[in-house]
Parts: sequence; structure tokens; C-alpha cells
Amino acid sequence: MFTVIIPTHNRPELLHRTLQSLIAQTYTYFTVIIVDDAASYIPPYEDLLTLQGRYIYIIRSGIAGPAESRNMGLALATSKYIIFLDDDDTLEPDHLQSLAVHLESKPVDILFCDFKICNEERTTSPPTELSTNKISIKDVTRDSIFIRNRIPNSCLIYRRDIIKNIKFKNDLLIYEDWDFLLECIKENELHHQEINSVVIHKSGATAPENMRRGNTRDDLIIEAMLYLYKKYPTENLQIKLARQNLLATAGVSYS
Repeated sequence: MFTVIIPTHNRPELLHRTLQSLIAQTYTYFTVIIVDDAASYIPPYEDLLTLQGRYIYIIRSGIAGPAESRNMGLALATSKYIIFLDDDDTLEPDHLQSLAVHLESKPVDILFCDFKICNEERTTSPPTELSTNKISIKDVTRDSIFIRNRIPNSCLIYRRDIIKNIKFKNDLLIYEDWDFLLECIKENELHHQEINSVVIHKSGATAPENMRRGNTRDDLIIEAMLYLYKKYPTENLQIKLARQNLLATAGVSYS
């Protein structure tokens, strides 16, 4: 029923934790596609052995980055639903089961759910949990995503047939996941499920153990937002005003 696509780049310990969370799922009708764009370590054979018959592991060449890795995984997926899971995030054991029950009773185009944020210290091995907070995003609407995106990529579930011809842009250094979601919701409905069994793991952005694309690219935020606003124009006055107000907080005039 599900394909879980995981782009990974030189973070074997965090990938191990992510795979362990999939191994622990009570619902087992899923396939995992891991796309490694670095090949700087030995693949996690013990984890993959446990997932025998339910995984594809790819080492790819070319430009590093999650966009192209997700596109490659999507091209290989055959299931009804797709989940893009980051290699440092985890799913609680009942996550896929809860999704399956919901989607079997209420099939939808795109589903999103709430989540937890786990703040951790990654200079220890394994990382040390500092705090965990529940985050509700049930107030997110389709219109609000044309202003800003509050849905973590790992919290989205897409019906494969509606996204099979949509690609992540590999020339966007940040917000390629927001761009992908905007492209998807242009013609498809968005629905919320009130579960918070996705865990988004975070640590200090300045810690070398947590470096990832975008952590140090705050200088690109305004440029990327302007690009997306231009790419996805709107005649909705409320969205236009909200975009203007949001950019005004950063001292940017937008019309």
C-alpha cells in the first residue's frame, strides 16, 4: 500500500534509527526505497536484512541533494501511496497502521498529519533526547500553503497516480519540498488526519553533526519565497495580502 522513499547523505547512524522505526511498524504492507547520493559508508546490511523483500537500496551518482534522490525513488515506486521520509526522522510503530485504516475508509489525494519535534544533542552517540513537543497543524489549509508551508515533508502522504509526473526541482537549494507540494495541490485536494506519530528530530543547526542543505542558507529564504510566489501566482486577494504582510515583516515590499 505504501512506498517510503528515503534520500540519504552520509548519515549512517541517523539512517539506522530511521530504518529501525520502519522495521518496528505494526503494518507491514510497505516497501522502502533508500537512495544514497554519497556512498561514503557501507550500506546498513543488518537493517536491510530485516526488511528482506521490502526494500530497494540505490547508490546514485550525480549532484548530491534530496530532490534528485526523491525523483529516482518515485520513478521506481509502484504502490498506491507515497511517503517521503527524511533520513533523520522516525515513525512511531503504529503510524502506517493508522494511515492505512484512515485511507481504506476515506481514500484521498493528499493526506497530512500532525507530528512531534524531538530536540536532541547529536554530539553523543546515539543522540541524546533533550525534549519532545507535540505540534498540531490541523489549521493548515490549501490556501495557506500558497503563503507559507508548515507541513514537514515526512508528514505528507501522496496518492502515487497524481504525482507520478511531478518532480522535485534539483536546482532549488531550499524549499524544493514546498515547491513540490504547491505543484501537487494545484489540482488535488488536501486532507488532514489528526495523528502525531511522525517524529521530526532536530539539533542545533550550527552543530556539524546536524549540517544539512538549507541549515546555513537563511540568506536564500526571501529569494526562494519570491521565486515561488511568482511561479504560483494567485487572484485570491487574501492570499496576496498575506504574502505582502509576511514579506513586509522582513522589510521586503511585494505586490
